[in-house]
Amino acid sequence: MTYATNGKPTDKWAFLLPPGWARFPTPGTGVVYLPTEPMAGIAVPASIIETELFGVVGRSATEVAESILGEVQESTAVDVDGRPGARLASTLMETPRAAGRSAAGTRQVTYVVSRDEAAGDWLVLSFSSTFSTGPDSGSSERLADTLVAFFDAVMTTFRWTGPGADPVSLPERTIPGSA
Repeated sequence: MTYATNGKPTDKWAFLLPPGWARFPTPGTGVVYLPTEPMAGIAVPASIIETELFGVVGRSATEVAESILGEVQESTAVDVDGRPGARLASTLMETPRAAGRSAAGTRQVTYVVSRDEAAGDWLVLSFSSTFSTGPDSGSSERLADTLVAFFDAVMTTFRWTGPGADPVSLPERTIPGSA
């Protein structure tokens, strides 16, 4: 692969988010994407966190993810716009509450993608959605499952956009990634 003199194809990226989501850079640590408007009248209990790791050489995507997240329940090898990575999924439950009261949980899906094997550079995109269980929780857990499917759909729109990249079918309403 030939790189332009001012960078690599994996230096920048973009993906499609629906209207009502915004990108918020955080001081020195990455970016948080949050829903700022309800979807179909429902407040979306979710977030996406973007983080970059540098100098983590000789580790697999799963090993990198486990070093950040701890033990995961499910791991699958993925290809993200031509780069190898892993999709990791977990469900975390809080300690059950008193009888008759809802307990809370979190569905988390993380994509760890290799940006540069030699340098050990990684991109981590982590999605979380909260839900409640119990008699008064309604369809909260089904909504969390639907939001996980939503994030997987978002990741199918992910494209590298750095110098020398040739993004095919880049959606019109993309949200830029940092770099």
